[in-house]
Amino acid sequence: MENDDDLRTILDRASELLQAGRPDETLRCLDAIEPESMDGDDRVECVSLRAWALSELGRHDESLELLEPLVEEFPESARLRCAMGVVLSNAGNLEEACGALEAAVELDGEDPITLTGLGLVYERLREFDRARELYDRAMECGAEIDWLLPRKAVVQLELGEAAAAASTLRRYLCLVPDDGEQWMHLAILNGDLQQFDAAFECYRTAERLVPDLPALRLNWGVTAVRAGDLEEARRQLAQLRRLEPDSLRPVLLRALLAEAEGSVVAAARGYREVLSRAEQAEEAERVYAMEMAMDFYSRQRRVLQCERLIHRAYRANACTVELCEAYRQAVGERLERATWYSLILEADYRDGLCEVQDRSERSARSNGLYTRFQRNYQVIARDHDSAIALAMEFAQRMGESHIAMREFVNEEAMADAYSGVYEVERDSLVFADDGAGEE
Repeated sequence: MENDDDLRTILDRASELLQAGRPDETLRCLDAIEPESMDGDDRVECVSLRAWALSELGRHDESLELLEPLVEEFPESARLRCAMGVVLSNAGNLEEACGALEAAVELDGEDPITLTGLGLVYERLREFDRARELYDRAMECGAEIDWLLPRKAVVQLELGEAAAAASTLRRYLCLVPDDGEQWMHLAILNGDLQQFDAAFECYRTAERLVPDLPALRLNWGVTAVRAGDLEEARRQLAQLRRLEPDSLRPVLLRALLAEAEGSVVAAARGYREVLSRAEQAEEAERVYAMEMAMDFYSRQRRVLQCERLIHRAYRANACTVELCEAYRQAVGERLERATWYSLILEADYRDGLCEVQDRSERSARSNGLYTRFQRNYQVIARDHDSAIALAMEFAQRMGESHIAMREFVNEEAMADAYSGVYEVERDSLVFADDGAGEE
């Protein structure tokens, strides 16, 4: 390296490449310099960028091996703590990631990258109030507002603040008016708020920008059915068949349209076809298909089909909020006053889980040592005791064994809600444990 200016140029370029989502090029850029020959600050920056890039490529162990000795050498470095948090988050170790990023914020509470990273972790931990607070702080500290506003809208939607989420998206679209997908998302939100004229205007804007986006045609058709505009729904179905004649989306929209036209038999046939083909679809499309089918079975009070589908969704790690809401409406008890509970259950390890492991468990899989898993279950119930009973009974019906209640995570009062399972977290923490839990 000829001089400090050359070094700074390389580090700045590597940072730009990483922010642009090009980790391979980031690593090639950093290969031109030797971290050992740098002073402390430059070495911290170089190693942080390299570790972050490796993690984006799924090479989490290599990232941690780079970072851990440097964190010991520079324990007061917010940059290193932030990089450690990002790597741990990418590896699925959210609790450890949260600790590392909280430490980084304590060291530098005005760094927008750290605040954004911590917000993303809290979002994944479903602590949406905290995530929203951090996104707001990050924007105040100079984070890229056009990136953060859509994330804030997602969090607001999770908090049940659909009108606020729509307002946030409108603010974003004033800044980035050519983002067709976000115009579609705003249209969906307006439809959920029963503001159908506004929804269709947003769909028309999206159509000018991304006319061949299949998701646009499907969601436009779904909103049209809900608005009672079946002619518009048929127009979107025709466009969808043109774009994706062999996908599940046209079958889904046709089934929803058939139900609206009064042909329940044809609708049921369509959903059977969708579910029979869903295993070959991509995950997002498969989950959406199950959600739509559960909505139909719930509306038609087909409880047996609801039960079969909840088992299938559970085994596919797809018990989403939307799917479980329709299931509760079919089988749950309507409560004037209730509480939403988030709790952790533990059970025997089995195949088919979306596995996350603590760093101390990284080698357990190869040695066949996993024996237990913990998972977050969210339920709506009258009180703590009924929440535990409901969650454990549900897990047992889904086939889990040696189930144990571990801890309550959170709770929130609700009104006029159906009892039952609210959501089952997709990921499960797997680990080795000689002692079996209590059933």
